[in-house]
Amino acid sequence: MDCKPKVVLSRCINKEPVRYNGGIVTDKFAEQLENYVEYITVCPEVDVGMPVPRPTILLAKINDSIKVIEPNTKTDYTEKLEDFSKNFLNQLKEVDGFFLKAKSPSCGVMDAKLYKDDLKHSIGKTDGIFASYAKKYFPHLPVEDEGRLNDYWIRRDFLTKIFAYADFRCLKNSAKSIKDLIKFHQRYKYLYMLYSPKNLKTMGNLIANWDKIGFEDTIKRYEELFKDTFSKHQTINRHINVLQHIYGHFSDLLKPGERRHFSNLLQKMKEDRLYLKVTLEFIKNFIYRFEDEYLSSQKYLYPYPEDLEKIV
Repeated sequence: MDCKPKVVLSRCINKEPVRYNGGIVTDKFAEQLENYVEYITVCPEVDVGMPVPRPTILLAKINDSIKVIEPNTKTDYTEKLEDFSKNFLNQLKEVDGFFLKAKSPSCGVMDAKLYKDDLKHSIGKTDGIFASYAKKYFPHLPVEDEGRLNDYWIRRDFLTKIFAYADFRCLKNSAKSIKDLIKFHQRYKYLYMLYSPKNLKTMGNLIANWDKIGFEDTIKRYEELFKDTFSKHQTINRHINVLQHIYGHFSDLLKPGERRHFSNLLQKMKEDRLYLKVTLEFIKNFIYRFEDEYLSSQKYLYPYPEDLEKIV
């Protein structure tokens, strides 16, 4: 079964020269990610009939509404772009995330310039029209652009989520009994703990009492909790909490110097002097040494293909 994440990608990123100036954006991360995901491309501006190249369009706040205006002719493209966005998103049957073009009036994520009604003076930044509708239609999914994905933590969060959503899609299509859901839940325990310890507990109780509502209703409720869990974000403190829980499985087997070193690593993480990857590798070393099959199966330790670590 194909469990590749399905990701909506702005068409101007590595695919076609459809930018307003006839250009194309070369992005190394998007190129490498393509080996592991299925892209669904979109260019809202071209898809509503705008030419390449084309005059620049702007987002402007007019009478308390955000409009999309071509400043030279004052042409208003708002309705066309909104209608296209709604239709496109409505037709998406399966999708796990959005990888969009930064600063674009259609696709930018929190970084598209917003102008006053004079179309000359910027008053801040906002989401592009398509990006804003993607967030409305899929509030639980990661919606990012290539600028934001240069950030280590945002990129890690994005990758973790798109692969988790793809994994759950495959579970829904293949699960035949509560045993399949239990195995899935066990693998995701520490990843759930990272995003929402509260939901982890609720999901565990749901599975423990599944026979009261039946398997089908259990997995439906589980999906709601799954989506709510991954609509949240990673933090350093939550990573430290998870690492301490994993460490507790074998801490009594370690030498005093090893325990001190682990404590030092966590302190460096708190002070942002050490990336998470170093601490994870330290933890994995002991999982391999003590041959802990339960821990080695945890998605928290391997949330996405390791090859993608090279660019994270």
